[in-house]
Amino acid sequence: MSNPSPAEPQPKPLSEFELGLLKEEYFFLQNTIEDYNKQIWVIKALGITGTGAVLGLMIQQKTNATAIALIGCAIPAFFWILESQWKHFQRGFYPRVAEIETILTQQCGFHSPSIYGNWTRTLKRSPTPKRKGYVWDGLLNSTVYISYVLEIGFLLLMAAIAPTIWK
Repeated sequence: MSNPSPAEPQPKPLSEFELGLLKEEYFFLQNTIEDYNKQIWVIKALGITGTGAVLGLMIQQKTNATAIALIGCAIPAFFWILESQWKHFQRGFYPRVAEIETILTQQCGFHSPSIYGNWTRTLKRSPTPKRKGYVWDGLLNSTVYISYVLEIGFLLLMAAIAPTIWK
């Protein structure tokens, strides 16, 4: 005769105090994530401005345009690395936000707040990424690298065609 498995322990209901703490933590984390987004936009804007400055210098210094474009590729590369670090740090908050939403949904029966859960469902994302670490969460994150790859590609294209444009 087999022994029945012990019933899984049911989580005890949260007190009003605990609910208040979870609510405060949740919105603090959401604000922190948004603050990271604001900083990421500043970094992206500075990278684009730096690339624009390189293009302006190329036009001004026509004889050295190829060298300027090649050296100028370091600017978007620098901002790519900087933004990827910010994105990696930002993604560190996601699991806790998902955990709080799960607690509020499963233990308390709430339907809200679910900012992160709705976002992941809408964009078909997983709260836990398939690959973890700085390289995947930051450097090769598609929301990070696309603009910098385009900037570097454009500068390389300009380096290649600069001698024919300014003969």
